[in-house]
Amino acid sequence: MNEARLRTVCRLPIVALVVGMLAIGSLPVLAANAQNARNATSEPDVTLEVDGLACPFCAYGIEKKLMALEGVDAIEVHIEEGTIEMMLADETLPTEEQIRDAVADAGFTVRSITWRTPAD
Repeated sequence: MNEARLRTVCRLPIVALVVGMLAIGSLPVLAANAQNARNATSEPDVTLEVDGLACPFCAYGIEKKLMALEGVDAIEVHIEEGTIEMMLADETLPTEEQIRDAVADAGFTVRSITWRTPAD
């Protein structure tokens, strides 16, 4: 192998390592920025208190059922608090009965539903 090619081949792993470290290091910053942007622009339209949330698998199951409802834009599950925040589209809103049924289909019980009022 000639000397120039050997130098190039030897540099590739170093370049890949540096690029990887930069990318990995910036992921938490990008995630934090995205979360802060969402928090600054949208408050939850509906907050649910749910009994039985214990793990990420529980969160995934209930999120899947609620996201299937027409008019639901985003879901944020807070396992420790036992709450779910829902952001809704303006066009079509799910009914309280549809929300309760979706949560029950996922195997959980709704303790309370709080709708954000327009004045909030």
